[in-house]
Amino acid sequence: MEEDAKTLRDYINIIRRRKYIIVALFLFLLISSAVLAIIIPPVYQSEATILIEQQHIPTELIKSTVTSYADERIRLIEQRIMTVANLTKLIDKYDLYPQQRKKLAPAELVELFKENTQLEMINADVVSQGRGSKAAIAFKLIWNDKKPELAQQVTNELVTLFLSENVRARTQRAEETTTFLAEEVEKLKLEIQKVENTIAEYKQKYSASLPELLPVNLSTISRLESELQQLNLQENMLAERRINLSSQLMATDPVIAPTLSNKATAPNTLDDLMASESELLSKYSAAHPDVLRIRKQIDMLKKQGAESIYDANNDLEQAKQNLKELRQKYSDNHPDVKITQKRISELENKSQKNPAPSMESGRNTKNPVYLQLSSEIDIAQVELQNIKSQRATLQQKLQVLEENVAQSHQVERGYYELVRDLDANKAKYQELKGKQLQAKLSQTLEEEQKGETFTLIEPPQLPNKPIKPNRIKLLFIGLIVSVGGGLGAGILTEMLAGGVRGYRALTQVTGIEPLIVIPYIRNQIDSDRTRKNIRSLSVFSVVLLISLLCAIHFLYMPLDVILYKVWQRIELL
Repeated sequence: MEEDAKTLRDYINIIRRRKYIIVALFLFLLISSAVLAIIIPPVYQSEATILIEQQHIPTELIKSTVTSYADERIRLIEQRIMTVANLTKLIDKYDLYPQQRKKLAPAELVELFKENTQLEMINADVVSQGRGSKAAIAFKLIWNDKKPELAQQVTNELVTLFLSENVRARTQRAEETTTFLAEEVEKLKLEIQKVENTIAEYKQKYSASLPELLPVNLSTISRLESELQQLNLQENMLAERRINLSSQLMATDPVIAPTLSNKATAPNTLDDLMASESELLSKYSAAHPDVLRIRKQIDMLKKQGAESIYDANNDLEQAKQNLKELRQKYSDNHPDVKITQKRISELENKSQKNPAPSMESGRNTKNPVYLQLSSEIDIAQVELQNIKSQRATLQQKLQVLEENVAQSHQVERGYYELVRDLDANKAKYQELKGKQLQAKLSQTLEEEQKGETFTLIEPPQLPNKPIKPNRIKLLFIGLIVSVGGGLGAGILTEMLAGGVRGYRALTQVTGIEPLIVIPYIRNQIDSDRTRKNIRSLSVFSVVLLISLLCAIHFLYMPLDVILYKVWQRIELL
């Protein structure tokens, strides 16, 4: 059996037989596509171009605290702006999506808004460190809407939000950086004060063992050791002298009366002793042993004279007091009163005759040489006691200094550790202080908008042509679909109807070729059927067109608007 292959003539015959179905479906699809191309609302697009300008002041002079890339920062700004709260306010402000607001939730309206929003980066080829790369130099903000005025207004609002958010974000970043550095500087300042207080307490605690005092302590120890050696020498000399004076004192008679020679050589009155003191002071210093000996004798003589005068004065005062008491009891002629007056007269005369005792009257039974030797021995003893006291004081100081020197190394270790901490904190403080000043300059730079800025170079324009739909394209696609749909429907109907048509099909079925082919003879009935089908098809087309127009009128837009838009499209074509 031969393959059932249809030729072009077969397909032409099929089209002829199913022409009404093909034409009806073709018209339906064509009219539907045309109406669809007309009724689809136009979408207008408004866009703005924002230039990313670099910092006006060279970065070598002032560095900005905002170090992120421009495209990254733009995406961050987009996320901050495209929030549900912000976009809901924007939708309410411009009364967007009035029909959808009745059916959709706020989050769904926000997603619809985001679908109509576009952000496009404009990059340029740059060379950095010998390598080529892409850098963002500008970006576009695009928003689509059915109304051109609304598209322009919303795009302008988005531009304002982006510019304001960029300034706010950069200023906030600079302020946060400045605040952070100021807090860190204050913390470090308190830490430095704490370390300084610790060092002050440490120095106060080990004030005598500080490292810088080590040379002074060593020199002081050396000086004290020299002074101790001198005191030891003086002590030995005084000990030998006291032994010699003791030997002389033992060989001297303490009760020998003074002779003329002794009186000539040794002073025996207070005036003589004072004259001898003046003579010795002209030769020696006040610490000379002879001067000390003479001064001791003068003190002893003054003490004896003062005691005798004090006793006489006491007796005279006592007598006067007794006389006063007696006169209160008796008259002046009373014997007790007279005796007391006589006693007062004798004491007054005695006081005038003996004003001050002399060494001769007080020591008339003592040997002056013996007294002189005793005085020198006493002076030597006093000097020995002074030397011992000085040596004990020096030894105590020397012990303290040696302990301080021995402790200096341990104190030095702790002291230098605190000093290192202080120096490190001061260096860090100076570094942070410099960074704080730099951050303050950067903050001023951002506040005055001298850093990297967004500049609107192309503001949103009022669109005069929609970007979609492409109605010509839709009509062309509708035409192709209509032709294909009509032909497909005719062929499908032919296949479903079945039957044997033509001598080739008959030959294939029977296997025998017919002897003769009689063509189809059209009669009046066929002509009437054809005219009836044409009328039916025309009525169907008109009814279909009217139905579609009515549906569009009630569901989408008035008929006059449709006709006006159709006329505009025709003029554009």
